[in-house]
This record gives sequence, structure tokens and C-alpha cells, in this order.
Amino acid sequence: MKTRCLLIHQDGEVWGWRALVPWQRISDYQRKTEIIVDKFGYGAVGALNATLNEHPGLREKFRKRILSAGTIRRISEIKRNKYDHWRWFLDQLRQLGYERDNKWPFNTKRLGYSSICTHIARVLREEPEAAALVTGGSEAKKKLLSGDGVDRPVQRVFERVEMDAHKLDGRFSVLLPQPTGGYVQKIVHRLWVIVILEVISRCVLGYHFSMRKEVSKTDVLRAIKTALTRWKRPPISFGEHAYLSGANLPSGDSEDFVGVCWDQTSVDGALAETCKPVIRVLADAVGSELIQPKNSFSARRSKDDRPFIETFFRTLGTRGFQKISNTTGGKPSDKRGRNPEEIALTSQFQIEYARELLTVLIANYNATPHSSLGSRSPLEYLRFRVRQLDQPLRYADPTTVADIVSFRKQCIVRGGFQQGRRPFINFAHGRYTNDVLAQRHDLVGQKIWVINHIEDDSRIVRASTLGGQSLGLLRVSAPWNKLPHSLEVRTAIASYISQGKLQVAAGHDAVEAFVNYSEQQTDKKLPVHPAYLEARRILVDVAEAVTEQSMLHVANERLPAEVPVSNAHSRHRKGASSHSGSSSLKRRLPAPRKAANK
Repeated sequence: MKTRCLLIHQDGEVWGWRALVPWQRISDYQRKTEIIVDKFGYGAVGALNATLNEHPGLREKFRKRILSAGTIRRISEIKRNKYDHWRWFLDQLRQLGYERDNKWPFNTKRLGYSSICTHIARVLREEPEAAALVTGGSEAKKKLLSGDGVDRPVQRVFERVEMDAHKLDGRFSVLLPQPTGGYVQKIVHRLWVIVILEVISRCVLGYHFSMRKEVSKTDVLRAIKTALTRWKRPPISFGEHAYLSGANLPSGDSEDFVGVCWDQTSVDGALAETCKPVIRVLADAVGSELIQPKNSFSARRSKDDRPFIETFFRTLGTRGFQKISNTTGGKPSDKRGRNPEEIALTSQFQIEYARELLTVLIANYNATPHSSLGSRSPLEYLRFRVRQLDQPLRYADPTTVADIVSFRKQCIVRGGFQQGRRPFINFAHGRYTNDVLAQRHDLVGQKIWVINHIEDDSRIVRASTLGGQSLGLLRVSAPWNKLPHSLEVRTAIASYISQGKLQVAAGHDAVEAFVNYSEQQTDKKLPVHPAYLEARRILVDVAEAVTEQSMLHVANERLPAEVPVSNAHSRHRKGASSHSGSSSLKRRLPAPRKAANK
């Protein structure tokens, strides 16, 4: 009995009292008699184990073959099934003379197939990590190793947030006005959303809608800035009752959540590469540590290490974009014969509508009850948990938050009385100066700090000496001094100018010239330049801030009785009747919102 109890179980512990349970088998059956198969096929119990015991080298070779998943650096066989393993094992026994001597399994009806399959299953059970790699690939192995979060618990709200980027499952268009009248549509293939989600309450703290081909550092910084600043629920053009009751972000719901900081920011390996320059911003502005595969439990591209935000993205698709006919779905088969691009062109599903739809989905998500939160909404549960805190929340400095997306650089002061020119600096392809710097001839040849502090308007920058003395606000000269634009838009336009693709006449605005150039390239099969989309977004945001109205709503109210549709657009509308001009266009656009009676 003592010997049985001291044997090692498969779980790594001794058998102990478990070994004394009646009829409990603690070791595999070991055959001791000669293998003799009768005419009915019986008498071969334990034959495979006895054969492998007789040939230890074959046992080890067979085990390595079962657990082999192939190599990634050269051509190799993968996805071996049980039938392949069985045939290989029979070939090995033939080389040992088993078939010649009519030994097991060649003296049985099925050549030992069932016994070999059972042995293969046992080997895979004994090596779960290797078995996961063999059966499910690297993703299954990562999922097996990631755990369920027990070893990395979160005890209080704002202790950890999950941040990730998600490509929207759909095709959307942009309307480009034509000099001759009418509009031409072009498809925008990639739209992203970067989301920051609080782990305890599942509440979305902030997000950013990106129109780039790939997510950049600036997109991540803008998502962080949104989570730390007051959020104002924008008006929606496609319906009066789009928002649920209480739909909001935390910073828009209560003053107590404006600028609240968190301790840890969990990202996957893909976003971690983008977040390398963001680590310092998170530490200085938020006081947060970046959790990434290199320094923590998380694994590259493993969804189980960020389960809450992955569930949110799945919800975002199933409740929103995947329910619309222009969706590309999570996989190619989800299209079900539809052409999302043609649908986006025919219905004029523009990126502005996608932006509004995304806003509504995220705000409504925060106001939707969750079964895992005791049937509370994320916002309700967040308020509930904050009231139970025994320590005050941390808040970010508003000045630091305002400078999160800012860009700072040391620039040399040029000009001076030796050249007969007022002092100035060259910054981001533009020439800047003001009345204060123009009088500082003593700074010529020296470096000063220049800070682009307004993320969507680089026409004005702050300047100071290296010692910290303020030089005031510097203004850029032509051709960058008229329309607001970001540094990224200016860099793209400057690249076009240097390549000779764009000519800007004296006295004209470069941003306006670039917008006109982009809108005149509709006949060519080129994708919409991200800089054009960014410039268009900035102009719309400025207009909405001035008018305090949605530009889509204003455009719908000013929609004329007949809107000319260009021939280029009509080519995409296959099967449309020739007399469907203005009436069909008005049906494709949402009905304008009615003013509520006060």
C-alpha cells in the first residue's frame, strides 16, 4: 500500500489516499505473456505497450512524431492525422520484420488501428502545451498559456484599463465635390477605432476614430486625451432618438470623472510597438504603467490577455457595423454574396455617418445593462464602485493633458540685422515669427523651444527660450496661414509640393490647394489620401465648434430640390433607372432632424 500511495500522479503530486480507492488503476496494464491472437481476433490486450517496451527507441521516435508541429523556417509536414501516424508506425514495424513473422498487429483484422489511436490520444493528453501547438497552432498554444486572469487580479476601479485598436468591419465612401457641379464618391477602405476600457466596470473611458491606413502614435495619444478631458455628446443627424437614456462617456456623465487617472494600461504586442513613444506620456500625464508582452503576463496578439476589450469589439460589430449590409464581416464568408463597396457607393454611406454611428454605439454601450455587472450598466457600476473607494481618485493636471498631443522641438532663430531680416524660425515646413521675436536680434543663431500646442491647428505655436522665458505665440506665414490644419496634414502637403505633384500660387493657401487637388483626382483609381480625410475632419470640427451644429444636419437642411449626380457616380449605380436622380438621392440621405419644441 505504501508503494502505491507514493507513486506520482499525472498532476505532479503523489497519489496519496487516492491510490486506495477500490478498483482505482494507478498504472497502465503491462502484458507479461506472449501475444497470441485467436481466430476471433482476441488475445492482444496490451500488445501495443508490450511492443513499445521491446523497442524503446521506436517509442521515443513515435512520441516525437506525434508531438511535432513542423517547422516555420523550412518546408515540413504539418497537420498529421491519426491515419498518417498509424501508417508510419506500420512501416516502422515492417522494417523490424513484424509483417514477415506475422506478429501483432499484422495478424489482426484492423492492423491495430484502434490501439494506436488510443496511444496517440494519451500522448497528447500528457503534453498539453505541445498538443495545443499540434492541434490548434500557435494561437491555441498562446491561449492555453494565457490563463484566465486569476494571477493578475484587479481589486479597484481605475487600477487597470485595456487599450486596443480595431478596424471597422465595413466599407464607407467619401463625397468629393466637383468643379463642374455634383459629387463623385470614392471608397475609404480602412477606418480604425482606438478604445480605452476600464476593466472593473467595463466602461469605455475614451476612444479615437482614425482614418489612417495604420494606427499611429498620434491616434493613441488622442484616445488618451479624450479619456482625460470632458466629453460632450455630439448631435446626431440620422435620428432624434439614437441615444439611449443616460448614454455617455464617464467624463461627460459627471464632473468627478473628468481627468481621472489609472494605474496600468494593458495593450497587445501589435499596439505595444506603436506605444513605445507613448510610455513617457502615460507616466508623466497619467501616472500609468504600460503593460505589454515584454514586461508582463500578456502575449502578442492573444485575445485572452485582454478579454474585456476583445468582448467589447465583438459587441461593437454584432450590435452595429456587422448588422449593416455594407459590412465586410469578421471573415470572407460573412459577405454572403454581397458587394460592400457597391452598397456603400449606392447608399452613399459616408465616413461622417460611420463616425456618428460609432459615437452612438459606444455611448449606448456604456448605458446598456450587463449581466456580469449585476444587470447594471457600465456607467452605473462605475459610479457604484467609486462610492466604495477608501482612497481618493487621482486626477491629471489639465495643462499636461492639453499638451498630450503637442509636438516640441528646438529651432534655430534665423535672420537678424546682418541679413536685413527680422528674426524668425523655420518649423515643420513653415516660417514663424511675431512682434516679440522680431525684436530679439540677440537670439539669432541660438536655439529656442517651439511647441505646437493645438493639435488641429498648427498656424499658431508657443515659443520660449531654452531658459524658459516666454516669447509668446508665433504665427506662420503664407501659404500655411489661412485654413486650420495639423502638422501631419502639412507634412503630407509639403511632400506633394516637393515632388511636383502640387503647385501653390503666391497668395494662395496650401491646404485649400491640396483639398482641391484631392477632389479633382476622382477619375483615377487611387485611394483617398489620409491627409485629405484628416484635413476634411479638421475643417468640419472647426465649423461645428463655431456653429454648434452637426455639419451633416446643416447639409441636409440645405439640400436643394435637385442635386446633380455626376456620370462617374452613376456608373456605380448599376440597375438604377434614369429618372431616379434627385428623388433617389434624397432617399439615400437621412431625413433632417426636427427642432424640438421648448
